[in-house]
Amino acid sequence: MSDKIIAAITVFAVFLFVSLIIHFALKKIERRFDGNTAESFRLISNSQKAILIFIGTVLALSKLDFDVTGLVAGLGLTGFALGFALKDAISNLVAGIMIVLYRPIKLGDSIEVASCKGVVVDLNLRYITLKTDGCRHLVPNSLILSNKVTINNP
Repeated sequence: MSDKIIAAITVFAVFLFVSLIIHFALKKIERRFDGNTAESFRLISNSQKAILIFIGTVLALSKLDFDVTGLVAGLGLTGFALGFALKDAISNLVAGIMIVLYRPIKLGDSIEVASCKGVVVDLNLRYITLKTDGCRHLVPNSLILSNKVTINNP
């Protein structure tokens, strides 16, 4: 085997190993938390694994003298376009993660935000479901972080 192949395999193996260590560490931490917070750790774990393996693959290909500059530039432009197109969805996702981690609102709380008032019946990474008088309101998480929220604990 040539030195380039050994270097490429080594780089990829190191990134794979690091991603697995982080994955198992996050799994261990995840066991200490309940449902919604545990889902956040699962999301972070899966995301970091995919990102590190992808970076390891690109670096391994560059060790084999493949020209990866076009690939990296194309991914950068694609990422920018997707980020711009999905800015509201990404905003709600990030807000959902912050709500799950900081827990300002819990199931059963009676809240009022952006002219919606009701009892929290579901929390997820995109929106909060409020129930009031037979109606259900889906409030995007970004509204929770960007507007005044009144919380009446039961």
